[in-house]
Amino acid sequence: MWSTSHVVRMMRTLRLDKRLTQGQVAKEMGISQALYSTIELGNKPRAADEAFMAINRMRARTDRTDGGTKKTGRLKD
Repeated sequence: MWSTSHVVRMMRTLRLDKRLTQGQVAKEMGISQALYSTIELGNKPRAADEAFMAINRMRARTDRTDGGTKKTGRLKD
């Protein structure tokens, strides 16, 4: 089992890698951004695992400069 400080560091890294805000993760968890912030600071160790799993479930934001109108995927031959 990982320590709370390790889970908190991984949680923040994963959230930033997915380009998610604290507010987005908090909304997914059904809590306020302020409460999520205290979790990410390690002040609510029991909630860290739940927050980590919520971030893991969320999709990453993308930088779509076309406004999201073009489809992505494999090119046809």
